[in-house]
Amino acid sequence: MAVAEAKVAIFVDYQSKLARAVAEGVWSGLSRVALDSGRARISTFWESLTANDVISLALSKSPSGARSQEIAIFVVGQERPDAIDEIEVPPGDSKLFGLVVAVPDATSPLAGPLLYQGVERLKGKGVKAKTIEPALLHAAPAECESYARKLLDRLPEDG
Repeated sequence: MAVAEAKVAIFVDYQSKLARAVAEGVWSGLSRVALDSGRARISTFWESLTANDVISLALSKSPSGARSQEIAIFVVGQERPDAIDEIEVPPGDSKLFGLVVAVPDATSPLAGPLLYQGVERLKGKGVKAKTIEPALLHAAPAECESYARKLLDRLPEDG
């Protein structure tokens, strides 16, 4: 078992319906996977990805907020490619970074390059490539849960 508790910060482009739906799916998946794996709990801090938005949702905000996350997940929608430019590495010592481009059923051929651009942005901010888990995700519960499982499985044991 990796950790008793996982602290997650989810940064979402709330102007994208796709991003909101996928972020909710990933959060639900994290909750289910944590229960299935016997983890004590998941603490999740939600914040808007874009600097002009206010915090849109705080589910289980820890007292120190995003500064204590072990996993930072960024979710943008394929239909709002400029949101990738809003990605900033949060303060703290994240061990793992999730980068998700939310896609509709008819995925654009530009979704892959958008994901690559996001990975390069994180690397340019000092994040090591081996700590980034990129994904193109539909708002499908099984798909989001599978991604959530992959993230929690990658979290270091000393968590």
